[in-house]
Amino acid sequence: MGVLEELQGIVGTENVFSDKVECMAYSRDMSVHKGIPDYVVFAKSTDEVSEIMKLATRERIPVVARGSGTSVTGAVLPVKGGIILDLHLMNKIIEIDPKNFYAKVEPGVICAQLNAVLAKQGLMFPPNPGSEVIATIGGMVSTNASGHRAVKYGTTRDYIKGLTVVLANGDIIQTGTIAPKSSLGYDLTHLFASSEGTLGIITEIVVKLEPKPEYGALSVAVFGDLNKAGEAVTEVITSGIKLAGCEILDKFSLKVVEEVLQKDVSKIEALLLMEADGAKDVVIKDMNRIGEIMKAHGCLEFEWSDDPKKREEMMLARGRLVPTLSRIRPGNRLIPIAEDLGVPSTEIPNTIRQAQVISEKYNILIATFGHVGDGNVHTTFVADVRDRQDWERIRKASEELVSIALKAKGTLSAEHGSGLTRAPHIGLQLGNSLELMRKIKALLDPL
Repeated sequence: MGVLEELQGIVGTENVFSDKVECMAYSRDMSVHKGIPDYVVFAKSTDEVSEIMKLATRERIPVVARGSGTSVTGAVLPVKGGIILDLHLMNKIIEIDPKNFYAKVEPGVICAQLNAVLAKQGLMFPPNPGSEVIATIGGMVSTNASGHRAVKYGTTRDYIKGLTVVLANGDIIQTGTIAPKSSLGYDLTHLFASSEGTLGIITEIVVKLEPKPEYGALSVAVFGDLNKAGEAVTEVITSGIKLAGCEILDKFSLKVVEEVLQKDVSKIEALLLMEADGAKDVVIKDMNRIGEIMKAHGCLEFEWSDDPKKREEMMLARGRLVPTLSRIRPGNRLIPIAEDLGVPSTEIPNTIRQAQVISEKYNILIATFGHVGDGNVHTTFVADVRDRQDWERIRKASEELVSIALKAKGTLSAEHGSGLTRAPHIGLQLGNSLELMRKIKALLDPL
Protein backbone atom coordinates (compact mmCIF):
# COMPACT_ATOMS: atom_id res chain seq x y z
CA MET A 1 0.00 0.00 0.00
CA GLY A 2 1.36 3.42 -0.98
CA VAL A 3 1.46 6.61 1.10
CA LEU A 4 -1.59 8.06 -0.65
CA GLU A 5 -3.66 4.96 0.06
CA GLU A 6 -2.56 4.91 3.72
CA LEU A 7 -3.50 8.57 4.15
CA GLN A 8 -6.88 7.89 2.56
CA GLY A 9 -7.35 5.02 4.98
CA ILE A 10 -6.76 7.36 7.93
CA VAL A 11 -8.90 10.36 6.97
CA GLY A 12 -11.04 9.14 4.06
CA THR A 13 -10.56 9.47 0.32
CA GLU A 14 -12.37 12.83 0.22
CA ASN A 15 -9.89 14.35 2.70
CA VAL A 16 -6.64 13.74 0.80
CA PHE A 17 -5.42 15.51 -2.35
CA SER A 18 -2.29 14.79 -4.36
CA ASP A 19 -3.35 16.40 -7.63
CA LYS A 20 -0.76 18.98 -8.68
CA VAL A 21 -3.34 21.71 -9.22
CA GLU A 22 -4.82 21.18 -5.74
CA CYS A 23 -1.34 21.13 -4.22
CA MET A 24 -0.43 24.37 -6.00
CA ALA A 25 -3.42 26.00 -4.30
CA TYR A 26 -1.65 25.35 -0.98
CA SER A 27 1.75 26.60 -2.13
CA ARG A 28 1.29 30.18 -0.90
CA ASP A 29 0.28 32.12 2.19
CA MET A 30 0.29 35.92 2.62
CA SER A 31 4.08 36.08 2.37
CA VAL A 32 6.29 36.31 -0.72
CA HIS A 33 7.45 32.71 -0.32
CA LYS A 34 6.34 29.51 -2.00
CA GLY A 35 6.35 25.79 -1.15
CA ILE A 36 4.46 23.05 -2.98
CA PRO A 37 3.24 20.01 -1.00
CA ASP A 38 3.02 16.47 -2.34
CA TYR A 39 -0.16 15.81 -0.36
CA VAL A 40 -2.85 17.97 1.24
CA VAL A 41 -4.54 16.16 4.13
CA PHE A 42 -7.58 17.33 6.12
CA ALA A 43 -7.64 15.90 9.64
CA LYS A 44 -10.73 15.91 11.85
CA SER A 45 -9.44 14.56 15.18
CA THR A 46 -6.41 14.16 17.41
CA ASP A 47 -6.34 10.43 16.68
CA GLU A 48 -6.21 11.08 12.93
CA VAL A 49 -3.34 13.53 13.40
CA SER A 50 -1.53 10.91 15.49
CA GLU A 51 -1.85 8.26 12.77
CA ILE A 52 -0.71 10.73 10.10
CA MET A 53 2.39 11.60 12.12
CA LYS A 54 3.24 7.93 12.67
CA LEU A 55 3.04 7.35 8.92
CA ALA A 56 5.05 10.47 8.11
CA THR A 57 7.80 9.55 10.59
CA ARG A 58 8.03 6.00 9.28
CA GLU A 59 8.26 7.21 5.67
CA ARG A 60 10.41 10.26 6.56
CA ILE A 61 7.90 12.68 5.03
CA PRO A 62 7.93 16.33 6.18
CA VAL A 63 4.67 17.62 7.69
CA VAL A 64 3.60 21.27 7.87
CA ALA A 65 0.46 22.18 9.83
CA ARG A 66 -1.82 24.85 8.35
CA GLY A 67 -4.89 26.78 9.44
CA SER A 68 -6.27 29.67 7.40
CA GLY A 69 -2.95 30.46 5.71
CA THR A 70 -2.77 34.06 6.95
CA SER A 71 0.94 33.85 7.81
CA VAL A 72 3.00 36.70 6.36
CA THR A 73 6.30 34.89 7.02
CA GLY A 74 5.93 31.66 5.03
CA ALA A 75 5.41 29.67 8.23
CA VAL A 76 2.84 27.31 6.66
CA LEU A 77 4.68 26.53 3.42
CA PRO A 78 6.20 23.08 2.75
CA VAL A 79 9.46 24.15 1.12
CA LYS A 80 10.66 20.52 1.13
CA GLY A 81 7.40 19.10 -0.16
CA GLY A 82 5.68 16.45 1.92
CA ILE A 83 2.32 16.80 3.66
CA ILE A 84 0.29 19.93 4.32
CA LEU A 85 -1.81 19.00 7.34
CA ASP A 86 -4.85 21.27 7.10
CA LEU A 87 -6.57 21.59 10.49
CA HIS A 88 -9.43 23.93 9.60
CA LEU A 89 -11.99 21.09 9.92
CA MET A 90 -11.00 20.75 13.58
CA ASN A 91 -13.12 23.77 14.46
CA LYS A 92 -15.21 22.79 17.47
CA ILE A 93 -15.60 24.86 20.62
CA ILE A 94 -15.49 21.87 22.96
CA GLU A 95 -16.25 23.57 26.26
CA ILE A 96 -16.83 27.00 27.79
CA ASP A 97 -16.59 27.33 31.58
CA PRO A 98 -17.72 30.88 32.47
CA LYS A 99 -17.18 30.38 36.20
CA ASN A 100 -13.56 29.30 35.84
CA PHE A 101 -12.90 31.59 32.87
CA TYR A 102 -11.62 29.10 30.34
CA ALA A 103 -12.65 27.49 27.08
CA LYS A 104 -11.38 24.37 25.34
CA VAL A 105 -11.22 24.65 21.55
CA GLU A 106 -9.83 22.86 18.53
CA PRO A 107 -7.11 24.63 16.51
CA GLY A 108 -9.35 25.44 13.53
CA VAL A 109 -11.70 27.68 15.52
CA ILE A 110 -11.69 31.23 14.12
CA CYS A 111 -10.80 33.97 16.62
CA ALA A 112 -13.71 36.29 15.76
CA GLN A 113 -16.19 33.41 15.82
CA LEU A 114 -15.00 32.35 19.27
CA ASN A 115 -15.43 35.89 20.56
CA ALA A 116 -18.91 36.12 19.03
CA VAL A 117 -19.94 33.04 21.03
CA LEU A 118 -18.20 34.25 24.20
CA ALA A 119 -19.82 37.70 24.00
CA LYS A 120 -23.22 36.11 24.62
CA GLN A 121 -21.93 35.12 28.05
CA GLY A 122 -20.19 38.43 28.75
CA LEU A 123 -16.74 36.99 28.06
CA MET A 124 -13.91 37.50 25.60
CA PHE A 125 -10.63 36.03 24.37
CA PRO A 126 -8.55 39.25 24.29
CA PRO A 127 -5.86 38.71 21.60
CA ASN A 128 -7.11 40.27 18.35
CA PRO A 129 -4.77 40.15 15.34
CA GLY A 130 -5.72 42.23 12.34
CA SER A 131 -6.77 39.00 10.62
CA GLU A 132 -9.06 37.90 13.49
CA VAL A 133 -12.03 37.34 11.15
CA ILE A 134 -10.11 34.50 9.45
CA ALA A 135 -7.23 33.71 11.83
CA THR A 136 -7.43 30.35 13.62
CA ILE A 137 -6.71 29.95 17.32
CA GLY A 138 -4.16 27.26 16.43
CA GLY A 139 -2.22 29.65 14.23
CA MET A 140 -2.38 32.39 16.84
CA VAL A 141 -1.03 30.05 19.50
CA SER A 142 1.74 28.76 17.25
CA THR A 143 3.06 32.25 16.50
CA ASN A 144 2.16 34.03 19.75
CA ALA A 145 0.03 36.45 17.75
CA SER A 146 -1.44 39.57 19.31
CA GLY A 147 -2.94 42.80 17.98
CA HIS A 148 -3.65 46.37 18.98
CA ARG A 149 -5.05 45.36 22.41
CA ALA A 150 -1.72 43.84 23.49
CA VAL A 151 -0.73 47.04 25.31
CA LYS A 152 -3.33 46.22 27.98
CA TYR A 153 -4.18 42.55 27.57
CA GLY A 154 -0.91 41.00 26.38
CA THR A 155 -0.34 38.40 23.66
CA THR A 156 -1.85 35.00 22.86
CA ARG A 157 0.77 33.27 25.03
CA ASP A 158 -0.72 35.00 28.08
CA TYR A 159 -4.07 33.28 27.47
CA ILE A 160 -2.98 29.67 26.97
CA LYS A 161 -3.59 27.39 29.96
CA GLY A 162 -3.01 24.00 28.37
CA LEU A 163 -2.56 22.07 25.13
CA THR A 164 -3.04 18.68 23.55
CA VAL A 165 -0.06 18.05 21.28
CA VAL A 166 0.76 15.23 18.86
CA LEU A 167 4.50 14.64 18.68
CA ALA A 168 6.43 13.64 15.56
CA ASN A 169 6.25 9.94 16.47
CA GLY A 170 2.48 10.10 16.96
CA ASP A 171 2.52 10.21 20.77
CA ILE A 172 -0.22 12.39 22.29
CA ILE A 173 0.57 14.55 25.31
CA GLN A 174 -1.34 17.06 27.43
CA THR A 175 0.30 20.10 28.95
CA GLY A 176 -0.81 22.68 31.50
CA THR A 177 -3.86 22.74 33.76
CA ILE A 178 -7.21 24.49 34.15
CA ALA A 179 -6.14 25.58 37.64
CA PRO A 180 -5.46 29.33 38.01
CA LYS A 181 -1.74 28.67 38.44
CA SER A 182 0.88 25.93 38.56
CA SER A 183 4.61 25.73 39.31
CA LEU A 184 5.10 22.04 38.53
CA GLY A 185 7.73 20.96 36.02
CA TYR A 186 8.90 22.64 32.85
CA ASP A 187 6.49 25.01 31.13
CA LEU A 188 5.87 22.83 28.08
CA THR A 189 2.66 24.69 27.27
CA HIS A 190 4.51 27.83 26.32
CA LEU A 191 7.35 25.92 24.67
CA PHE A 192 4.91 24.42 22.17
CA ALA A 193 2.77 27.55 22.03
CA SER A 194 5.30 29.63 20.10
CA SER A 195 7.03 26.90 18.11
CA GLU A 196 5.09 27.34 14.84
CA GLY A 197 4.42 23.61 14.55
CA THR A 198 8.10 22.64 14.55
CA LEU A 199 7.94 20.64 17.80
CA GLY A 200 4.50 19.05 17.53
CA ILE A 201 0.98 19.49 16.16
CA ILE A 202 -1.43 21.27 18.51
CA THR A 203 -4.88 19.65 18.38
CA GLU A 204 -6.67 21.13 21.42
CA ILE A 205 -6.17 24.39 23.29
CA VAL A 206 -7.41 25.52 26.70
CA VAL A 207 -7.64 29.31 26.53
CA LYS A 208 -8.04 31.74 29.41
CA LEU A 209 -10.97 34.14 29.18
CA GLU A 210 -11.66 37.63 30.50
CA PRO A 211 -14.91 39.43 31.35
CA LYS A 212 -16.03 41.60 28.44
CA PRO A 213 -15.62 45.29 29.40
CA GLU A 214 -18.87 47.12 30.10
CA TYR A 215 -17.84 50.25 28.21
CA GLY A 216 -15.38 51.38 25.56
CA ALA A 217 -14.26 54.56 23.82
CA LEU A 218 -11.87 55.51 21.03
CA SER A 219 -9.96 58.73 20.43
CA VAL A 220 -8.16 60.17 17.41
CA ALA A 221 -5.28 62.64 17.68
CA VAL A 222 -3.59 64.35 14.73
CA PHE A 223 -0.03 65.67 14.99
CA GLY A 224 2.14 67.79 12.73
CA ASP A 225 5.25 66.58 14.56
CA LEU A 226 6.08 62.88 14.92
CA ASN A 227 8.27 63.37 17.98
CA LYS A 228 5.52 65.23 19.82
CA ALA A 229 3.13 62.38 19.05
CA GLY A 230 5.60 59.95 20.60
CA GLU A 231 6.09 62.13 23.66
CA ALA A 232 2.32 62.41 24.11
CA VAL A 233 1.87 58.63 24.01
CA THR A 234 4.69 58.15 26.51
CA GLU A 235 3.04 60.56 28.94
CA VAL A 236 -0.33 58.82 28.55
CA ILE A 237 1.14 55.39 29.23
CA THR A 238 3.24 56.54 32.19
CA SER A 239 0.40 58.58 33.72
CA GLY A 240 -1.45 55.50 34.95
CA ILE A 241 -4.01 55.42 32.12
CA LYS A 242 -4.44 51.83 30.96
CA LEU A 243 -4.99 52.06 27.23
CA ALA A 244 -6.62 49.03 25.63
CA GLY A 245 -5.01 49.93 22.31
CA CYS A 246 -2.79 52.59 20.79
CA GLU A 247 -2.13 52.73 17.04
CA ILE A 248 0.03 55.08 15.00
CA LEU A 249 0.06 55.83 11.26
CA ASP A 250 2.96 57.78 9.76
CA LYS A 251 2.74 60.32 6.92
CA PHE A 252 3.36 57.72 4.20
CA SER A 253 0.57 55.51 5.55
CA LEU A 254 -1.77 58.49 5.83
CA LYS A 255 -1.12 59.42 2.21
CA VAL A 256 -2.25 55.94 1.17
CA VAL A 257 -5.62 56.32 2.94
CA GLU A 258 -6.08 60.06 2.34
CA GLU A 259 -9.41 59.50 0.57
CA VAL A 260 -10.76 57.50 3.51
CA LEU A 261 -9.79 60.26 5.93
CA GLN A 262 -11.34 62.90 3.65
CA LYS A 263 -8.76 65.48 4.62
CA ASP A 264 -5.50 66.98 3.39
CA VAL A 265 -2.71 65.01 5.07
CA SER A 266 0.21 66.99 3.65
CA LYS A 267 0.91 68.68 7.00
CA ILE A 268 0.20 65.65 9.19
CA GLU A 269 3.19 63.68 10.51
CA ALA A 270 1.29 61.17 12.64
CA LEU A 271 -2.20 60.03 13.55
CA LEU A 272 -2.85 58.29 16.87
CA LEU A 273 -5.80 56.01 17.63
CA MET A 274 -6.20 55.35 21.37
CA GLU A 275 -8.73 52.96 22.84
CA ALA A 276 -9.82 52.53 26.46
CA ASP A 277 -12.28 50.12 28.04
CA GLY A 278 -13.59 49.19 31.47
CA ALA A 279 -15.87 50.95 33.95
CA LYS A 280 -17.70 53.83 32.26
CA ASP A 281 -16.76 56.57 34.71
CA VAL A 282 -13.07 55.57 34.59
CA VAL A 283 -12.98 55.46 30.78
CA ILE A 284 -14.63 58.88 30.45
CA LYS A 285 -12.17 60.35 32.93
CA ASP A 286 -9.26 58.75 31.05
CA MET A 287 -10.44 60.03 27.66
CA ASN A 288 -10.72 63.58 28.95
CA ARG A 289 -7.26 63.32 30.49
CA ILE A 290 -5.86 61.93 27.21
CA GLY A 291 -7.29 64.95 25.41
CA GLU A 292 -5.52 67.29 27.83
CA ILE A 293 -2.21 65.48 27.32
CA MET A 294 -2.55 65.51 23.53
CA LYS A 295 -3.24 69.25 23.45
CA ALA A 296 -0.36 69.94 25.81
CA HIS A 297 1.95 68.29 23.29
CA GLY A 298 0.74 70.34 20.33
CA CYS A 299 -1.97 68.09 18.94
CA LEU A 300 -3.65 69.65 15.88
CA GLU A 301 -6.96 67.80 16.28
CA PHE A 302 -8.47 65.59 18.98
CA GLU A 303 -11.81 63.86 19.38
CA TRP A 304 -13.18 60.81 21.15
CA SER A 305 -16.39 58.84 21.02
CA ASP A 306 -18.14 55.97 22.74
CA ASP A 307 -20.65 55.51 19.92
CA PRO A 308 -19.97 52.15 18.19
CA LYS A 309 -20.76 53.49 14.72
CA LYS A 310 -18.57 56.55 15.20
CA ARG A 311 -15.74 54.41 16.57
CA GLU A 312 -15.96 52.21 13.49
CA GLU A 313 -15.67 55.29 11.27
CA MET A 314 -12.67 56.51 13.26
CA MET A 315 -10.91 53.15 12.79
CA LEU A 316 -11.69 53.04 9.07
CA ALA A 317 -8.34 54.46 7.95
CA ARG A 318 -6.41 51.84 9.94
CA GLY A 319 -8.65 49.05 8.73
CA ARG A 320 -8.38 50.07 5.07
CA LEU A 321 -4.62 50.64 5.12
CA VAL A 322 -3.31 47.11 4.56
CA PRO A 323 -5.65 46.13 1.69
CA THR A 324 -5.14 49.54 0.06
CA LEU A 325 -1.35 49.11 0.04
CA SER A 326 -1.67 46.39 -2.60
CA ARG A 327 -3.83 48.57 -4.85
CA ILE A 328 -1.66 51.68 -5.14
CA ARG A 329 -0.38 50.86 -8.64
CA PRO A 330 -0.87 47.90 -11.02
CA GLY A 331 1.71 45.21 -10.30
CA ASN A 332 2.55 46.63 -6.88
CA ARG A 333 1.71 44.75 -3.71
CA LEU A 334 2.40 44.75 -0.01
CA ILE A 335 5.66 42.88 0.65
CA PRO A 336 6.02 41.71 4.26
CA ILE A 337 9.77 41.56 4.87
CA ALA A 338 11.22 43.20 8.01
CA GLU A 339 7.61 44.28 8.63
CA ASP A 340 7.18 43.35 12.30
CA LEU A 341 9.87 45.11 14.30
CA GLY A 342 9.56 45.46 18.05
CA VAL A 343 11.39 48.25 19.90
CA PRO A 344 11.04 49.99 23.27
CA SER A 345 7.97 52.24 23.06
CA THR A 346 10.08 55.37 23.53
CA GLU A 347 12.02 54.42 20.37
CA ILE A 348 8.92 54.40 18.14
CA PRO A 349 9.29 57.97 16.74
CA ASN A 350 13.00 57.48 16.03
CA THR A 351 12.35 54.11 14.38
CA ILE A 352 9.66 55.62 12.15
CA ARG A 353 11.95 58.52 11.22
CA GLN A 354 14.74 56.14 10.27
CA ALA A 355 12.33 54.04 8.20
CA GLN A 356 11.29 57.18 6.32
CA VAL A 357 14.93 58.04 5.62
CA ILE A 358 15.52 54.50 4.31
CA SER A 359 12.40 54.78 2.15
CA GLU A 360 13.71 57.94 0.51
CA LYS A 361 17.27 56.61 0.28
CA TYR A 362 16.24 53.56 -1.77
CA ASN A 363 13.25 55.15 -3.51
CA ILE A 364 10.94 52.43 -2.21
CA LEU A 365 7.63 53.02 -0.42
CA ILE A 366 7.68 51.99 3.25
CA ALA A 367 4.34 52.63 4.95
CA THR A 368 4.93 52.57 8.70
CA PHE A 369 2.16 51.91 11.20
CA GLY A 370 1.72 49.80 14.27
CA HIS A 371 0.89 49.32 17.91
CA VAL A 372 2.81 52.18 19.47
CA GLY A 373 1.65 51.27 22.97
CA ASP A 374 3.62 48.01 22.94
CA GLY A 375 6.50 49.03 20.67
CA ASN A 376 5.37 47.12 17.57
CA VAL A 377 6.28 48.86 14.29
CA HIS A 378 5.05 47.54 10.93
CA THR A 379 7.50 48.86 8.33
CA THR A 380 5.73 47.60 5.23
CA PHE A 381 7.21 47.67 1.74
CA VAL A 382 5.09 48.30 -1.34
CA ALA A 383 6.80 47.47 -4.63
CA ASP A 384 6.47 45.87 -8.05
CA VAL A 385 7.08 42.16 -7.49
CA ARG A 386 8.00 41.78 -11.18
CA ASP A 387 10.87 44.28 -10.96
CA ARG A 388 14.31 42.88 -10.04
CA GLN A 389 15.57 46.36 -9.20
CA ASP A 390 12.74 46.79 -6.69
CA TRP A 391 13.72 43.49 -5.05
CA GLU A 392 17.33 44.64 -4.77
CA ARG A 393 16.22 47.91 -3.16
CA ILE A 394 14.04 45.96 -0.73
CA ARG A 395 16.95 43.68 0.17
CA LYS A 396 19.19 46.60 1.07
CA ALA A 397 16.44 48.49 2.88
CA SER A 398 15.42 45.44 4.92
CA GLU A 399 19.01 44.93 6.09
CA GLU A 400 19.01 48.47 7.45
CA LEU A 401 15.63 48.00 9.16
CA VAL A 402 16.91 44.84 10.86
CA SER A 403 19.94 46.78 12.07
CA ILE A 404 17.70 49.52 13.51
CA ALA A 405 15.71 47.01 15.59
CA LEU A 406 18.80 45.25 16.91
CA LYS A 407 20.56 48.50 17.82
CA ALA A 408 17.46 49.47 19.81
CA LYS A 409 17.75 46.09 21.62
CA GLY A 410 14.41 45.15 20.13
CA THR A 411 13.14 42.15 18.19
CA LEU A 412 12.82 41.20 14.53
CA SER A 413 9.31 39.86 15.10
CA ALA A 414 6.90 41.22 17.69
CA GLU A 415 3.76 39.29 16.68
CA HIS A 416 4.03 37.67 13.23
CA GLY A 417 6.42 34.85 14.11
CA SER A 418 9.57 33.57 12.41
CA GLY A 419 8.65 31.43 9.41
CA LEU A 420 10.95 31.62 6.39
CA THR A 421 11.19 35.41 6.37
CA ARG A 422 13.30 35.73 9.55
CA ALA A 423 15.68 32.88 8.65
CA PRO A 424 18.50 35.08 7.27
CA HIS A 425 18.65 37.20 10.43
CA ILE A 426 17.33 35.07 13.29
CA GLY A 427 20.82 34.24 14.55
CA LEU A 428 21.68 37.93 14.87
CA GLN A 429 19.08 38.30 17.61
CA LEU A 430 19.07 34.86 19.24
CA GLY A 431 22.83 34.23 19.27
CA ASN A 432 23.89 31.02 21.04
CA SER A 433 20.33 30.29 22.14
CA LEU A 434 19.49 29.37 18.54
CA GLU A 435 21.71 26.29 18.84
CA LEU A 436 19.84 25.23 21.99
CA MET A 437 16.56 25.59 20.09
CA ARG A 438 17.95 23.33 17.36
CA LYS A 439 18.82 20.70 19.97
CA ILE A 440 15.29 20.82 21.40
CA LYS A 441 13.92 20.44 17.88
CA ALA A 442 16.21 17.47 17.18
CA LEU A 443 15.14 15.78 20.43
CA LEU A 444 11.42 16.00 19.65
CA ASP A 445 11.75 15.52 15.88
CA PRO A 446 15.06 13.77 15.06
CA LEU A 447 14.18 13.47 11.37
